[in-house]
Order: sequence, then structure tokens, then C-alpha cells
Amino acid sequence: MVPEDAVGPLFKVINERMQASADADLKEQGLTFAQSQVIVYLIEHAGRALQKEIETSLKVSHPTVSGLVSRLEKNGFVRTWVAEDDRRNKVVELTDKAHDAGDRMRATMRERDRELLAGLDEREQTELIRMLRRIYANVCKQ
Repeated sequence: MVPEDAVGPLFKVINERMQASADADLKEQGLTFAQSQVIVYLIEHAGRALQKEIETSLKVSHPTVSGLVSRLEKNGFVRTWVAEDDRRNKVVELTDKAHDAGDRMRATMRERDRELLAGLDEREQTELIRMLRRIYANVCKQ
């Protein structure tokens, strides 16, 4: 049981349940939540990015992103190559398989958002999003 005035534990429980639900939804596509974040990032960046950009944006370490990209490549969701202009960089590009999965992921994400916001009117939803963005900014400053 989470104490009524405990903000951190509420975020933790919400996050754990959302991640478990996302992993279950993505399992049939052969993806995990973490892998889907890489695919979503790439979709938002014209289907291609440097691995370093993914690391920075997702705030994840190089070894973690390397592992995610490696599994995505093994399963046919991305292809990679060394950047011609700087051989220290790896280019990551989505395949058609990933684009198809991305369409399904976005539909599932919209459905999950509707479930999360159920019972809140439009004003409450707007206010919640505004407050969550402020909390996110606070956390990112640390």
C-alpha cells in the first residue's frame, strides 16, 4: 500500500505497471518496451539517427543502447553501418518491419493514454500534462 501523500512511490508503481503492460502488448511483435523507445525515437527522426543521438535523447548509456540496437538488428527491425564522415559513429535506420510495428505501437500507446486519462475531463488532462512536464523538468535538472 502506498501512503496517500507519497509522490515518489506513486510514480514508481504507475511506471512499473505501465512498463509491464507495454511489455505484454509488445511481446507479440517480438519487442520490449525499451526496444520500442528506440523505434519511436527513430520514427520521430525520419527513420534514421546516429546511435549517440539515441543515447543522448533517451538518457541511456552506450552499452544499453548498443544492446538494444543489436537485438533490434538481429530481429530485423533496424539496420546499422558505420558513419562515413566519422567512423566512431554508428548509423541506425529502421526497416519496413519496424515501420509496421511502429504503426501498431502508436495505436496501442494512444489506447493506453486513453485508459490512463479515463475519468479526467479535458481541463484536468491538460493540467495533469502541464504538471507532469514540470515534474519531468525538475527530475532532469538533477
